[in-house]
Amino acid sequence: MPNPILPAWEYIPDGEPRVFGDRVYLYGSHDRAAQSDFCDYKLKVWSAPLDDLNNWVCHGHSFHTRDDRDHKSDTEGMTDRKLFAPDVIEKDGKYYLYAI
Repeated sequence: MPNPILPAWEYIPDGEPRVFGDRVYLYGSHDRAAQSDFCDYKLKVWSAPLDDLNNWVCHGHSFHTRDDRDHKSDTEGMTDRKLFAPDVIEKDGKYYLYAI
C-alpha cells in the first residue's frame, strides 16, 4: 500500500505526529529499504505546514545510536541499539526526544 503522505521510498514506522507552531512534525523510526529486519539506528523527522499537508519536507536524521558516514553516534559509550517508537514533547520552550 502506498504511503499517503510521504514519498513511496520512505519507511517511517511508529510515526508520532506533533504540532509545534504552524507545522505538524512526524517523528519516527526508520526502516531501511530492501532489508528483512525492522527499524534502524537512526530516527528521522518530516514536517508539513498545517495548511498544506501535501507539502512534506524531510529534516533528516534527528538521532543516531551508531556512527554513519555523516554523523557520529549521539550515544557514544551508552548504547548502539536500534531505536523504536520515538516521540517528542515540548516543555517550557525545550523539546525532548525519547525512544525505546
